[in-house]
Formats: sequence, structure tokens, C-alpha cells
Amino acid sequence: MRNHWILSNIFVRQFLLSLLTTVCLVATASAEDDAPEVIPLIAVDSYATTALWTLVFVEYFIPEVDRRLAEKGNYQIHWNKAFGGTIAKTRGVLDSLEHDLADIGIITTPYHPDKVPFHNLPYATPLVTSDIGLVARTMSDLVKKYPVLAEQWANHKLVFLTTAGSIDTYQVFTNFEVKDLQDFAGRKIAGVGLNLRLLTGLNAAPVNSGISDWYNNLATGLVDGIIGWVEGSIAYRLYEVAPHMVDVRLGAVATKAITVNQKTWDRLPEEVRQILIETAEDYRDELARETDRRAALSRERYVQEGGKILVLTDEQRREWAMGLPNIATDWAEDMEERGLPGYAILKDYMDAMRANDQPIMRHWDRE
Repeated sequence: MRNHWILSNIFVRQFLLSLLTTVCLVATASAEDDAPEVIPLIAVDSYATTALWTLVFVEYFIPEVDRRLAEKGNYQIHWNKAFGGTIAKTRGVLDSLEHDLADIGIITTPYHPDKVPFHNLPYATPLVTSDIGLVARTMSDLVKKYPVLAEQWANHKLVFLTTAGSIDTYQVFTNFEVKDLQDFAGRKIAGVGLNLRLLTGLNAAPVNSGISDWYNNLATGLVDGIIGWVEGSIAYRLYEVAPHMVDVRLGAVATKAITVNQKTWDRLPEEVRQILIETAEDYRDELARETDRRAALSRERYVQEGGKILVLTDEQRREWAMGLPNIATDWAEDMEERGLPGYAILKDYMDAMRANDQPIMRHWDRE
């Protein structure tokens, strides 16, 4: 009888153990079924996170995408952050995305006027607005309105998400005191690309020079001033060698574009695509807000460091604007020659500025 009782208990224990194992296996399988699918993405920019747009991408865009995906619980992104030249050097981000070396990235558009000429529009319409948020939103809206602009990116196997910018407005910083526009005559002023055309009419001598050389060029007298922005003047300590800021408000420019490799885009679930689009646009607006905040602080810091600011009157700003060739129509004509609706886009851009009551010194599309 005792042996029968022992055998019965052994059988029960084995049965319970088997049942428990089965339950655990089912629970594990169920948990695995409920786990979000992990999607690896390589994010790229040639600039390190010391650059504001990259910093906001890392501190806002990536966590916000993660948060929104976690709310739905279906997908999770494993990010590989390739910033600061680990994959792409300066001017190389577009190529790295086009040739499948990365999945999503921040492209500096002025480096590629031959490939995406549309994005030079804010440079071609100076003295119109210093509202970087408005410029970035308007540029993004124009890409939506004119699909041919998105096709410019598609030609390089890229999907456009949004335009963004971190320069509130270009100013002029000098090592000499400026009282009126005539003081620029004969002076050597450094800048990059289309910015050098903004010196036309001032009888100044344009010098092509990048921001990393500005301090030394000013210190050695190679140049007398630079076209830059106030946050950059603090980051590179230009107040030490260019203690005069001419507050001309040449204008805000959106110089960044968030794009995704086409092959990557094609394999992404629709839910992930939509979250990337929505978060990219929110990143654009967040970057604009942070740009304005830092610009205000940098302006205060410039004065604290001994810098002096000359605020030009609207009359002086209009004089500056009218002394320029119509670089906006030059831009539009170049677009037309490429088969793009340059004049229509220019009008839409200026209409958006007028609709938002911007302090326009010259209506570039009406000449």
C-alpha cells in the first residue's frame, strides 16, 4: 500500500512538473510573440554632437522616435550613431546615404547646389526674414507642394523627410567700427558660397573662407570681417578678434535636410515610416526653438565679452538690399533651366513671408 502511495505521488509530481514546463514554454513563446521587432538603423552626420542640429537629433529626435514606437509596442529601433566623421566626412553625408553606408542622416544642403538647388532659396532671398522656424516650415511645405523637388532627392536614392536649420540670421562681424554702409568700402570680408554675393554694392572685397579659419584670418589681418551668425561668434570666440557686430539681419537659412536611404525606407513597416516623418517635422520645430534660444543667449554673451552691436535701421537695411543684384531671379532662372518651376516656387516662398508679416526689405519676386 505504501509503495502504491509513493508511486502515485511520483506520478503526480512528474505530471505537475510536466504541466509547469509546458506552461512556462507557452508563456515564453507568448512573451516572444509580444516582444517588439527590433530594426537596426545607422544615423549619420559628418558633424559631431557639438553641432546644435546633431545634438538636437541625438537628444530629441532619437528618444522621441523611441518613445512613440514604445507606445505602440510593435517595433523598436536599435540605433547606431555614426556622427563626427565615423562614416562620412564633410560633404560626404549624401554619398554615404546614397551608397547604402547609412540609413538616415542630416545632409548639409549648401554643399550640394548641383544636386538639390532648391535648398539655396533662403540664400537667394536675403533681408526678408530672421524667423528660422518659418523658413524651415516653408521650405518643407514647398517640397510637399512640388513633388518634383522630392524627386531631386529620389534621383540620389533618398527619401526626403524635412528641412531644418540652426542659423537664425546672418550678421557681419568686424575688427573695425562700422557707423554706416560706406565703412565697408575696401574692407576684406570673409564668407562662404552665396553669402559672398551679399557684399555686392558695398565695395567690399569678398574672401572665400570657412568658419574654422575665421579666427586666425581676423587675428592676422588677412580679413577685416566675416559674414556669420551670433552663436557661431561665441562658439569660435570671434568676439576676441571681431568685437563689432553689425546687426543687419541678412536672414535665416535652413541648411539641413533629414533624409532616409531608399532601400531602408522600402523595408520599413508603415508604422515606423509614419513616426519617422512626424518626428522629423517635430525635430525641425524643436531645432528652430533651440536656435532662437541660443541666439538670444549668445547675443547677451557677445556684449558681456566686450563686443559692441550696431543695429542697422530699416533704411540702411533697405539700402543694402537695393544695392544687390536680384540674386533671387538668378536662382529662379537657374531652376527653370533645370526643368524646375523656379519662378512659381520663388513667388510661393515670398507669399509665405508676406502672409506672416515679415520685415521684407525687398520683394524679390516682384521685379
